[in-house]
Amino acid sequence: MELRAVGERFFGAIVGALAIGAILLLGRLEFLPDPVMMVAALFGGGLVAGLLTPGTVRDGAVAGAVCGVLVALLAASLITLMSLVESRPQYPPFWMTFGFYALILTALLLPYNAVGGAAGMAVRNSIRRRGTAGVGERERWLGIGIGTAVIAGSALIIAFLGPLIMAPPLIGGFIAGFASGKDPGNGLEAGLVAALFGTSLFLLPFFWTTSHATGFVAGLAGMAAVALGLLFPLLGTAGGVAGAVVRASFGKEQRRNLRGPED
Repeated sequence: MELRAVGERFFGAIVGALAIGAILLLGRLEFLPDPVMMVAALFGGGLVAGLLTPGTVRDGAVAGAVCGVLVALLAASLITLMSLVESRPQYPPFWMTFGFYALILTALLLPYNAVGGAAGMAVRNSIRRRGTAGVGERERWLGIGIGTAVIAGSALIIAFLGPLIMAPPLIGGFIAGFASGKDPGNGLEAGLVAALFGTSLFLLPFFWTTSHATGFVAGLAGMAAVALGLLFPLLGTAGGVAGAVVRASFGKEQRRNLRGPED
C-alpha cells in the first residue's frame, strides 16, 4: 500500500510537471501573456498534482513541492544543455551552471507549487465530500485563512519586526492549528497549509525587489527570500501542532471543571 501511495503521489507530480512544461511552451509561442504564464507556471503544476493525488492537504502540498523540484531540475538541465551547445567562453563550467539554476529555480518553484498542491487537494477533498463539511471544517478553514493573513500581512511591517520576524509564522500556524481541533496531526496539516499560503504571499515583495533592483539590494533580497521560504513553513507547522495541543489541553481542563471535585 505504501509503494502504491508513493507511486500515485509521483504520478501527480510528474503530470503537474508536464503541465508546467505545456504552459511554458504556450507562453513561448505567445499564446499566453507573460503575467498569466508566470502565475500558471508557479501554481499550475502543483494544482494539477494536488488534484491527482489522494490523501490529505498535506499530501497535496508534498506532491506540489515534488512537482516544483522536478521542474526546477528539468529547467536547469535544459539551460545547462543550451550553454554547452552555444559553448561561449563566458559561460562557467556546466556543473556550476546546473547547480546555480537548480538552486535558484527550486527556491522559487518549490513553495509556490506546494501551495498549488495544497489548493488542488483542498478542491479534490471538497468535491469528494459534496458539500457535507460541517461547522468544524468551516472553523478549520477560517483558522487557516486568519493564519495566512497574519503571515502574509507581516510583510507590510517587516521593517519594524527586526528580530521578531520569526513570530508571524508561529502565530499564524498556532491560530490555524488551534482552529483545526484537538488532534496534533490536524494541527500540523493546518499549520503547514497556512504557512505555505502565507509564505507565498509574504515573499512576493522580495522576489519583486530581486527582479527589479540591482547590486547588493537584489542579492540580499534573494538570499532573504530563500532563507525565509525555508524557515516559515517549518515554524508555521510547529505553531500548528502547538495550537492543537493547547486546544486539547483546554478541553481536558473544561471537562475536569464540569465534573467538579471528586468526593
